[in-house]
Amino acid sequence: MDPQFDGVIFQTHPAELHRRLRYPFPPFKVLDTRSRDEFRHGHVPGAISVAGVDLATVFPQEGGRIEFFVIGKGPLDPRVREVSLDLLHRGAHRIVELTGGMFEWERAGYETESERAGTPAAA
Repeated sequence: MDPQFDGVIFQTHPAELHRRLRYPFPPFKVLDTRSRDEFRHGHVPGAISVAGVDLATVFPQEGGRIEFFVIGKGPLDPRVREVSLDLLHRGAHRIVELTGGMFEWERAGYETESERAGTPAAA
């Protein structure tokens, strides 16, 4: 990551996140801002639900330079910006919002995971 862009919130489309899932360097986490029910129904593989969660639990304590992809329901989901600003306040180095959210991810036909009876399974 280029330190020149530390503290900046970027926006991208599902194809970029899909590419990054195949090439996970530099390290990143995908944070899903939707409700737990929506998350259980289907989410980006490896995503972490942050609905009702203190972001301190997902933010690296060791101060590592990790990138965060933040995803919500769809375009203009206000929760995405709330989580992004919280991460920025906590000192995140790079935050990337998925502009179309899960709506665009699913529309593009990308793989999702779902949870049934507490067990993750490919959709």
